[in-house]
Amino acid sequence: MKALLLFPPQWTPNAPYLALPLLSAQLKKHGYETEIKDLNIEFFNRILTKENLARRLGEAKELFRTLGEVVARDYPDAVRNFGSYTVEEQTMLMKYKRIADILGGEYIPEETVGKCEDAVRVLKSKDDFYNPEILFEAKKIVQEALKIASLPFAPNEMISDNYFGNPLLKYDWVNIDSQCKDPSLNMFIEFFEEKASEIKEKQNEYDLICISVPDLSQLIPAFTLSRLLKSATDIPVSIGGNYITQNKADFMKHPEIFGEYCDYLSVGDGELSIIHLAEFIESKREKADVANLVYLSEGKAVCNAPARELDFREVAYADFDSYDFSRYFSPEPVLPIQLSKGCYWGKCTFCDYYYGQQCYDTKKIPDVIDEIKYFINRYGVNHFIFIDEAIPPKYYNELANAIIDNNLEIYFYSFVRLEKGFTKEIFRNLYRAGMRAGLWGYEAKSERVMKMMNKGIDLSERIRILTDAREAGIWNNILFIMGYPTETREEINETIAVMYDHRDIVNSCTPSNFSLKKNAILMNFIGKNGLLGFETTGEFYTVLKDKIDGVPQSERRTIRRDFHTNYIETYKHCLWPVNYSDFDHLLLYLSKYTCDYVTGYRSKNNICLQFR
Repeated sequence: MKALLLFPPQWTPNAPYLALPLLSAQLKKHGYETEIKDLNIEFFNRILTKENLARRLGEAKELFRTLGEVVARDYPDAVRNFGSYTVEEQTMLMKYKRIADILGGEYIPEETVGKCEDAVRVLKSKDDFYNPEILFEAKKIVQEALKIASLPFAPNEMISDNYFGNPLLKYDWVNIDSQCKDPSLNMFIEFFEEKASEIKEKQNEYDLICISVPDLSQLIPAFTLSRLLKSATDIPVSIGGNYITQNKADFMKHPEIFGEYCDYLSVGDGELSIIHLAEFIESKREKADVANLVYLSEGKAVCNAPARELDFREVAYADFDSYDFSRYFSPEPVLPIQLSKGCYWGKCTFCDYYYGQQCYDTKKIPDVIDEIKYFINRYGVNHFIFIDEAIPPKYYNELANAIIDNNLEIYFYSFVRLEKGFTKEIFRNLYRAGMRAGLWGYEAKSERVMKMMNKGIDLSERIRILTDAREAGIWNNILFIMGYPTETREEINETIAVMYDHRDIVNSCTPSNFSLKKNAILMNFIGKNGLLGFETTGEFYTVLKDKIDGVPQSERRTIRRDFHTNYIETYKHCLWPVNYSDFDHLLLYLSKYTCDYVTGYRSKNNICLQFR
């Protein structure tokens, strides 16, 4: 039995994602063959070529001409009467406006087309990457190029770390199905048709296709791909990943998905269920005994029992053997390592991370050391991200001491909780072990709001912890949320002030608007704490109503956008004052230089990225 494992767009193109290498390793451990295709990085490399950009720009110019004639003739009062038009008409008008904005914008698209391939080269170059002026100019060119690549498919758009479907359409199945089939909006169809054709030619080699969907940004691309594969081949297709798990109940309401789009959905942790599925494909196990499998039975979607709790010692080291690291937009790979399952706190009311996860468990420290050594020796890497929601201070200190004792020269970053157990000594050990950045969930300044979030930390210790980390040489990235239910504008401003007033220890920040996730703990408390209710923007994506007790959603968006703009303007000569998904590149800079160098760098130019 041979499985073809596919990772679709859209995901950041800087490094591989962990899911498929883990599944591949598990399958190989049990004697199965695998082949991994990272279609995400293939897609980025495909669309950011001079040839493709020139073609897309030409298509956009032709649309500007033809749509311009239609708008001038039939929609002379389009701005004033926009709300009275059909969704199809509004989509057309938004497409025309987006094209007009780019063609008449501040940069010349033809110049971007000519510079893009060299900009991509810079991101992969071990020389030019480490020159901040060259690097950030290249990043801006790539940002502009992605707008051009997306332009004929507007208002849908792909950026370096997200994909946006038509904002006029809800995320319900009718509209997802529509966008998967609409070549005027879907920029992935042509690429996936080629891939489906290639796989069809080799379909006798494969017994199973698995597609990983960690996030909403991959929903439309992944189902576009799966539909084309189902049409072109007879190979069973299974779709899994965190996003599928989070929305299992909604997918199960649509039996029409099975057959046209896939044969199976896989939910929950996949390390055990992928082996069950392989055994079923080989007729060694009954379908009903495949853990976490969702499939059609007598016209209805059913879900099998979950897998037993996973022992970390059963998990093989991730398999990156088939990856060409030179394809990624980074001069050195930053590989992911998982130290734990679940979250040791697991009570934050806004979080849905617990959903579909097993009880909290950690890898044994000697096993982590062996895993790190394995990656160093097999792949020649020494940069890592520990992809855990939080790592307890005691565990992190023991790991740091083990790394030091084993003389491992590595660099890493991770998410970290602001636990008072972190001391100056622990931070010194972590820095010696290679920690160069921590992503801290600060969330809000207000004690009242933090109590409702149930963050479970000592608020009086937060600034002390960040100060100790910074003194040890560790970069602090602060994540905070704007507009938690009942939070006032004044309370939001208090949090914003922290980012300015403590700039000496807040090296970068990641602001986000509060959005209610359907599996968040807070969903159990609808009606309490001033929360008046919610509505959906589609069954596969849930957000709060605009009218809640607190700051309305529309205003939250404005506050966040204004903060982003003002903060970057204030620190426009600095490196990474705001950071959403560029942490791999930041780690490379911190490991080559120092935190003092990166925080102290001042450009003569506006070097900041405005990609959000």
